[in-house]
Amino acid sequence: MLASAKSIQHKIYVVAASCLLLVLGGCEYEYTGPGFKIVEENPNAEPWFNVYRPADMPSAIEAKGHLLPVIVWANGGCLRSDFTWQPLFKRWAAEGYVVLAFAERPDGGALSQSSWQEQGQLIDWAFNESTYSDMLDSNSIVAAGNSCGGITALELTANDERVAAVFVLSGSSGVGKTDLETMQSITVPVGYVEGGPTDQTRKRAESDYAAMDQTLPAMFVTRDVAGHVTISTDVAMLEETADIAHHWLDLVLYGNSDSYDELNSENVCSDCTPGKWSLTSRNLESLVQ
Repeated sequence: MLASAKSIQHKIYVVAASCLLLVLGGCEYEYTGPGFKIVEENPNAEPWFNVYRPADMPSAIEAKGHLLPVIVWANGGCLRSDFTWQPLFKRWAAEGYVVLAFAERPDGGALSQSSWQEQGQLIDWAFNESTYSDMLDSNSIVAAGNSCGGITALELTANDERVAAVFVLSGSSGVGKTDLETMQSITVPVGYVEGGPTDQTRKRAESDYAAMDQTLPAMFVTRDVAGHVTISTDVAMLEETADIAHHWLDLVLYGNSDSYDELNSENVCSDCTPGKWSLTSRNLESLVQ
């Protein structure tokens, strides 16, 4: 029954996301913010994805003082089209992250769905097949995703010890309710950004937050008003979400005290719209080095 319910829910996500493709198709987000110059590339390799990374990786390593962390991203709807979330990827790449996000399959286009197992294959490719594997930090791997992609990111984390942290945008672990087995199997920090009360995933994400190991660091950020589609696709909101997630990951992976201060500030991040975002958290202070 659960597998069937998940299949139905995934189909719902695909229908919603395919509508977004019709509206947003062909859009290319131009990043003009701070950080490293970035490149976007398609390795033309299974499991079919795009890479967003600093253009000069050795210089980024020298500037950061460590090998580069990796984010494996699953799109909303578990779709094979990533352009909607480019405000996230390009911001993170400019901060020194290497982001792998599912793209169209040669045999299935944008509507074929990704799974948590394939999200794990992104990690395999980064460390076993990429030409820059020696510049990547195997101890700083992040599973991330939106909506259905959040489900697979959490499933991957519950099943793959290589994952060091999770970031979920308007998503949760389960279909209709929290997947207790998934949440109770997770042993690394989990961060959520959710919309307002009308966001269909928010209550399930709140349930996730309550069900996971209470000793783990966790972040739960909400926006005052925003439905599931809006929080997942609005460019201005994605830009602010990118900042919030960047500080979350820099705190989780590197104990950055400035990022801790940003997340705990009145607006959750210095560039966030005042009065729109709220933070609930556990044990973040334990991460500061």
